[in-house]
Amino acid sequence: MTKTVIQNDMIRLRDTTPQDLDQVLKIERNEENRRYVYNWPKARHLESIHASEEKHFIVEDRAKGEVVGYIILSSIGSPHNVIEFDRITIDKKGKGYGRQCVRLIKKLCFETYGCHRLWLDVFDDNPKAKALYESEGFVFEGTLRDCKKYEDGYRSMHILSMLSNEYKKL
Repeated sequence: MTKTVIQNDMIRLRDTTPQDLDQVLKIERNEENRRYVYNWPKARHLESIHASEEKHFIVEDRAKGEVVGYIILSSIGSPHNVIEFDRITIDKKGKGYGRQCVRLIKKLCFETYGCHRLWLDVFDDNPKAKALYESEGFVFEGTLRDCKKYEDGYRSMHILSMLSNEYKKL
């Protein structure tokens, strides 16, 4: 069994293993998820697992012991103490897993990794996710207009962030 990185009463985050990647791809390509996350090939996820500047985590329901999602952080070890909350993808919606993940990631980034700024981007047509991030203390910084090309045209991204002093006030 792989080592738990961080957990609470509901979920645990553990390092993703190569054996988890079929499940990761299934979650990523799920109808509800694929429009809101970049679809990487298996090889790119494998690179992320082994990259020193990235952290790839599996999200597990502690009571059931089942995989419910995954998370990727980027820019670990940045000389600027800035971490990108690159991806969160949850398979089972409406159960509170996303909120619990955001809380654990904030704790991990600010308390364990000692980051100064944690930031993320979210598609502008995903207001539910944006509302979750803002309710957890992330601050809207602006919009990157038409910055991602998809098969149906260009899409815009909202940028949100949290600074360490803002985290400490929560």
